[in-house]
Amino acid sequence: MKEAQAIIRIELPSEKHATIVLNALKPETETSPAQRSRVNVKLEGRNLVFSFRAKDTTALRASINSYTRWVMMIDDVLINLNSSVTSCG
Repeated sequence: MKEAQAIIRIELPSEKHATIVLNALKPETETSPAQRSRVNVKLEGRNLVFSFRAKDTTALRASINSYTRWVMMIDDVLINLNSSVTSCG
């Protein structure tokens, strides 16, 4: 079976926001529990660019789903923290 690949670009509100998300995801990209997929992520301005490589489409889909959920979760936390700081200050 042929290797599956995908590149996904996610635009975030600011470069600082994107950097925080990138740093939160770095440990996940450096140690993969399963060797069915590999992910590289880089910062381009306020965009995160994900390069996915997997042994099959099932592993590719699972990896993409995991990373997009993590990005959404980290983004939600940052937005809630920012609104809490703004309302308290």
